[in-house]
Amino acid sequence: MLELRSGVRVGVLQEGKVGAPAVVCLPGWGGSQYLFRHNVPALANAGFRAIAVDLKGHGESDKPLGTEDYTMNAMVEHVFEVLDVLGLEKTSLVGQSMAGPIAAQVCLAAQHRVEKLVLLAPVGYGRVLPVSVARVLAPLSMSRALPVLARRLLFKLVVKSMYGELVTPSERDIDEYFAPSRDPDFVRALHRLIHHFDWSSFDDGRLRALRVPLLVIRGDSDPIVPLAVLSRFHHEVPHSRFVRIPRAGHLVSEEAPELVNRAIVEFLSAPTIPIPQN
Repeated sequence: MLELRSGVRVGVLQEGKVGAPAVVCLPGWGGSQYLFRHNVPALANAGFRAIAVDLKGHGESDKPLGTEDYTMNAMVEHVFEVLDVLGLEKTSLVGQSMAGPIAAQVCLAAQHRVEKLVLLAPVGYGRVLPVSVARVLAPLSMSRALPVLARRLLFKLVVKSMYGELVTPSERDIDEYFAPSRDPDFVRALHRLIHHFDWSSFDDGRLRALRVPLLVIRGDSDPIVPLAVLSRFHHEVPHSRFVRIPRAGHLVSEEAPELVNRAIVEFLSAPTIPIPQN
């Protein structure tokens, strides 16, 4: 557990030598460092200092419930706090789903601090249908009552719906995703993210300013991120690279870890070629 300058404590998992090139992995909505259980050891074995972070509101980290705690700007500043307390002047970032646009915005705000950027099943373009539905079915006025609805069966249904056709989540996997709900503020934090986070932040064309090498990995059976998103990335970030994982779903890093690890290690290990300004 690390305490940030804001006073928020975050859970962090690290493997690898402290002086090695750093890779910080950020899980998406509802996830924790458990999402990267197959990836952190592989990155460390490949010579990197691999770090997985429970973002605030998630996992073992604190779950503040201030009015502005879960906006895009607040989450970006939160990641900068994490990088600072870890002493990372420069790092590569891996962002999954909701953490994709967070990692990208960190990069855009301080491109000198990001070596390379990897986005796993990133949201950010267009409407995210489950978020739109949840905003209608669970308005902000329901916040206090929501923890009563947090049942293991519901978590199981949600996690299974995120998977593709390669594997099935184990009962241990369901337990890990459900575990943070023992704190009722976990569900409330997720609820605030649904309502306050900018889920379509890429729609304004901000990625055209990205001058950091970018790798996007998407499962072909992803129920959240449409295939057309890859075309949007290619159009706005021509230097980006893409890897498609057949039959994998939204949680591609745990559904096809060997393929994902190989793609990330090859990308991070390749020489960095300067990307010219437009």
